[in-house]
Order: sequence, then C-alpha cells, then structure tokens
Amino acid sequence: MGRKVTHQLQPLWFNGFKEESFRLSILDIVIPPNYNTYAIIFKSDNADETTVAETFKQAIDATLLQCRHLVGTVEKNQHGDYSIVTKPDSTVELVFHWLNGTGDDYPSYSELERQNFSSRCLGSAATLGIDGMPTARGPDDSPAIVGFQLNFIRGGFILTIHIHHFAVDMAGTTSLVRQIADNCSSIRYGTPPPSWDEAFMDRSRFIAPKIALEDQISPIPRPPRHPDWLPCSWLLFHLPPTKAAALKKLASPKDGTWISSYDALTALLWRVIARNRALVYRPVLKEPAIFGEPINMRSRCTPQISPRYQGNVLAAGLSHHQKSPLTLADVISDSSLPQIAAYIRAITDSVSEKTLDDTVARFAVVRDKSSLDVPLDSLPPMSFTTTDWRNFRLCDNDFGIGQPMAYRNITDTVVENMIVMYPPHKGNAGKDQGVEVVLPFEKQFVDLLINDPIMKEYFEFRGIDVEDP
Repeated sequence: MGRKVTHQLQPLWFNGFKEESFRLSILDIVIPPNYNTYAIIFKSDNADETTVAETFKQAIDATLLQCRHLVGTVEKNQHGDYSIVTKPDSTVELVFHWLNGTGDDYPSYSELERQNFSSRCLGSAATLGIDGMPTARGPDDSPAIVGFQLNFIRGGFILTIHIHHFAVDMAGTTSLVRQIADNCSSIRYGTPPPSWDEAFMDRSRFIAPKIALEDQISPIPRPPRHPDWLPCSWLLFHLPPTKAAALKKLASPKDGTWISSYDALTALLWRVIARNRALVYRPVLKEPAIFGEPINMRSRCTPQISPRYQGNVLAAGLSHHQKSPLTLADVISDSSLPQIAAYIRAITDSVSEKTLDDTVARFAVVRDKSSLDVPLDSLPPMSFTTTDWRNFRLCDNDFGIGQPMAYRNITDTVVENMIVMYPPHKGNAGKDQGVEVVLPFEKQFVDLLINDPIMKEYFEFRGIDVEDP
C-alpha cells in the first residue's frame, strides 16, 4: 500500500568518531526483548510534504547525533551481558510512506479522529511501520535499537517509531520524542538547538559489580505460555472526567486513607474483569489474586534520576510480596472497592529504590542473561497487570509542523492480562475527553465485558482495538 522512499541515516559518519559502547544495566535486560511501536498522529490540512519530510529528516538526524546510543545494535560484551554498540558506519532507517495518493484507501485524518484513533482503524505495524522491523527480537540477534517511518495521509501524517525495549522504557521514549520535537522546532523557528546531557545515556548506576565465575548460577528456564489462555481482543474504553471524579469518590476509603485516581480506576477494572473472566475460566476463588504493575522509579531514587534519562528504570509492584494478599473472591465480591483501591496503593507504595537494588543483585549472579524476563502470558488467566501511560503526554510537544493529536502503541499481539491507560487524546474538539483504557478480554466473550452494567455506567466503549489473529 502506498509509495515508500527509504533513507539510511548515518549521523555518526564524521571523521574522528570511534566505536562507542553503552553497557546495558540489569534493569534493561530483565525487560521483554521486544520492539515497541508507537504511532504519533498529526493533524495538518495544508502541509507542504517536502518541508515536513525534510524537517523530520534533519531533526531525527540531529537527535541521533545527540542520543548516540540509539544508533547502535545490541551486542554481547566481555562482561557476559549486553551493550549497545555504535560505530561510525552505523545507520538508522527512516522511511517516508505516502498513503494519500490516488487509489490509496487508507483512512483520512478525519476518519481516524472519528474513530478515536483506534489501533484497528490505524492499521497494523506492517502498514505504518518499517518492513521487517519485528515485534520481538532477542539480544543475541544483534537487533537495531530504533527505526522511523513518516506516513503521509489525507489531512495529516503519522510518525511511527520502532524502539527496542532494552534501550528505553516509556519514560525514555517520551524523552526521545521530546528531543525530536525540540529539534524540529529549532529547525522550523530558527532557534538554537536543544541541549543534551550525556548523563541521560549513562546506565552505570544500575550496573552490578563483576561476579566471580564460581559464584554464578544458571538461569531458571523461561516459562512457556500458560496453556489455559483463550484468544483475546483488546477493547478501547473512554472514561469521561466527570465519571472519573465520581469513581474516585466511590473508591475512596471512608477512614480518609489517600488513594489516587489510578488506584480507583484500577480497582474497578480489576473487579469487573475478574468477575467476568471467572464466568469463562471458573477458577478456584480461594486462590490468591495475581496483580502486577511496572512503576517508573525515576522520582523515587535518591538522588532522583532525570525524567529525560533514556534507559529502563522500572520496578515491579507485585501482589505476592504483600503480607495479606487478596484472594480472587475478595477482588470479585468479598472486599469493598475502597479496600481494593487501598490494597493497590499499598502495592505501589511498597516499591522503593531498594527494590531496584535487589533486582540488580538477584540477576547479576545469573550466568546467561539472554532471557531474564518473565513473559506475562506465562501467568494464569485470572492474573491482572497494568501499564499506566497517563503522564507520558507525547502530544504536548511542539514540533513546529502540524499538531500531534494522539498516540498509540500499535501491535498485532494482544497481551492477555495487560491493561493500558492512555492520556486523553486531543481530537474531537469540544468533547469531554478523558483517560482511555485498553482492556484485554477473551474474544469469544467480549460482550460480557462490553455489556457489564458497571462498565456501561462509567465508560464509553470505543470499539475493538486489536484482535489476536
């Protein structure tokens, strides 16, 4: 579909640059070795495509000259783990893709906005992303860190970024997008280019001391997918601000214990999904309810780590670390919603910088570090995890060309037990835009969730986002 032109950017070609190695930390390589693919959607009715393309090309090139670690590939190092290696001849792929020509049937910007920028309307990574840029690629395959594709559509354009999760978490991706935006603005407005701090690439704080060979241990085998999972879809729901306020009031403990909007929203979704999934899987309700959340730890470290740091600084908040874990019966009906919200707050608050240090120490002794992550689909079907992107507002950046209106993580794979929280998008001006959530549910039974009375009371259903093939 459409016409493509590919450029191989070589930002580090200049004379005098030597090979550079950025050693990954334990916090990087316990992350699933997959590519995340983000689509940032711009509205631009009268864009000069030549100007837009040249501005992005110059801005991405300038950004990669600053964020040098993103130019390289993941390679095995002499320490027995992994580094990002950049060389003078390292390249990054930038593709221009025209989907607005005669005969192209890709939706216009207006149609994407009408459908609330759902991934189903946007299309797959195969349409908006670089040919052959996979969703998962292990560290021993020398994966490239990043690739870009700029897709021109009727009434706008979409910047697609593929980035390997070993390199950055979502906060790190937000830093990258801001740097690209600031370089775009510098080019368009003729202002000085943005600064860049070398410390944003320095992972040494979480690199463990060398472990003697005799003290190293073999890794636990990577667990397989749990056999009981049924194929799932991701469903897109919208929570209007007025409903969010009512929900937080409903979920707030009567003793005055503080909870966040996240706690209230998560408690309700955990209850509703668990109740409906219990109808599908018929679990033993006395079993512990499995809950997990990745937490951005930049502000919880001493001294704090800059939000611009491009790496992984995530800790896992886990239910099984709690002294009195809730059972499935508690989550489904026996505990009150305020009790569940307070429990989630306790999980979040239990994570500290020591959690990061313990993670580094635990995995530093593992001899083969090629597969340290625990796949979420290895957990049983009643498990529940979240990823909260409400504070990662990629569309608040001034690119100087067009206006970002929404972003999505586009994928062909549904993570069966992961909900994703997005900030409000900027489309549909005048509407009461609030948080959006992507919820997984078994594709044969999606009507159970869509027609749930509580979901219908608080949420607007915005369609099926992704379906497992």
